[in-house]
Amino acid sequence: MHSAEIRVDRRRKQRGAAMIEMALVLPIYFLLVYGVLEMCFIMFGYCNATYACRQAARYAAIHGTGSTYQCALTDVQNVAKTYLWGTPTPSITWSPGTPHNPGGYITVNISMVYSTAIPFSKLSQISVGTSAQVWVLQ
Repeated sequence: MHSAEIRVDRRRKQRGAAMIEMALVLPIYFLLVYGVLEMCFIMFGYCNATYACRQAARYAAIHGTGSTYQCALTDVQNVAKTYLWGTPTPSITWSPGTPHNPGGYITVNISMVYSTAIPFSKLSQISVGTSAQVWVLQ
């Protein structure tokens, strides 16, 4: 064999090896990228829920027993839901409930369950929760 034929033969073998390496690594890479994107979506929902919880607690604190318009649980839930777009159906609760007097605290809790589609994982559902506590002004 000539040296040129040996070089061509080596290149052919190396191309086949590169294809096999890519076939082995590519699924793992895509799984990793998909998992990172899934976790980013869940973190976006958590940040969104934190902001919604804060705004709902603020709304409830401003509309306490001393104000002209007293809010109910449905009002607090509606305020929170306006900020919760792109997230699963939340569970929104508050305490101490009505009536909430000036000088007291009100706590709003939001919890959601995300269903993930990460293969080969035990994390099929991830629970996300947040709360906000605000001092009642009126």
